[in-house]
Amino acid sequence: MTLFIVRRIGSALVTLVVVMFAVFFIFQVIGDPARRTLPVNATEAEVEEYRVATGLADPLLERLVRYLQGALRLDFGVSTTRGEPAMNVVLDALPRSLWLALVAFIITATVAVTLGVIAGLRVGRPLDRAIHSLSSVLASTPDFWTGLILVLVFAVTLGWFPTSGYGGLPYVVLPALALAIPPIGRVTAIVRESIRSVASEPYVLVATSKGLSRRTLVFSHIIRAGLVPIISVGGLELSRMAIGGVVVIESVFAWPGLGRLYLDAMRKYDLALVSATLFTATLTVLIINIVLDVVYAAVDPRVHLARIAGE
Repeated sequence: MTLFIVRRIGSALVTLVVVMFAVFFIFQVIGDPARRTLPVNATEAEVEEYRVATGLADPLLERLVRYLQGALRLDFGVSTTRGEPAMNVVLDALPRSLWLALVAFIITATVAVTLGVIAGLRVGRPLDRAIHSLSSVLASTPDFWTGLILVLVFAVTLGWFPTSGYGGLPYVVLPALALAIPPIGRVTAIVRESIRSVASEPYVLVATSKGLSRRTLVFSHIIRAGLVPIISVGGLELSRMAIGGVVVIESVFAWPGLGRLYLDAMRKYDLALVSATLFTATLTVLIINIVLDVVYAAVDPRVHLARIAGE
C-alpha cells in the first residue's frame, strides 16, 4: 500500500508540473503580456518600462525557471488586478468554493443513493421507470439553466432565498442545488445499475432461498456490496463540483469563490492570479483522487493489486 501511495503522489506531481508548463507557455503564445495588461493608450516607452520592471524583458528560459521556482514556493507573484500576492487571493476564495462543493456533494449523495437503491431493488416496476426517467432528465440538464430556473422560481418569484451573494445557509442552498442536480441524475443511474447487478448475484439468490430476511439481505449484503463501486463515481463528482461545476454556478449566483475568481483573472489577463488559481485547482483535484484511490484500494484490495500489476 505504501508503494501504491508513493506512485500516486509521484504521478500527481508530474501532472502538476505539466499544468504549470502549459499555463506559462499559453500566456506567452496568446499575446504580449505587457500590451494586454496596460491600458490600450499606453506608449511604447511605458510598455517597455513595464516589461523591464516585471521581468518580461528577460529571456524566455530565464522567465520559465523563475516561474517554476516561484511555483515551488507557492509564490506566483502579485496580482495585477488585486494588488496583493496572488496566492493570498486564491486561498481567501478557496474555502468558499469547497463549502459550496461540499454542500452540493452531500445533497447529491443523499438523494442519488436513496433513489438509486430504491430503483435498483424494484427493476422494471413503475417506480423504477419513473426514477430512471427522472435521472435521465436531471443528468442532461445544463448547470447554468438549472441555476437560472432556481433563481427565477425560488428567489425572484417566491422570495424564499437570496438571488446571489455569499453569506449564511440561505445563500448556499440554491447554488448547491444547481450544482447537485446534474450529478444526482448521473449517480442515481450508476447506483441503480450497481444495486441491480448485485441483487442478481448467485449468492444473493441462494441467501434468499435459505430464508434470510429481506431486510437483512438488503442492508447487510446488497447495499453494502453495491455501493463499493460508487466510491470512484462519488470522488469524480466531488472533483467536478469543487473545480469544474463551480466556474459556471459561481458566475450565475455571484458566489465569490475560485471559479469566479478564475474567470475574472482570465478576462483581465492576470497571469499571476490565473497561475495560482489553476495550481490550487489542480492540486485539489489530485488530492481528492489520491484519497479516493487509497480508500478504494482499502475497501477492495483487488483494485490495489490490479493497479500495481498494471504499473
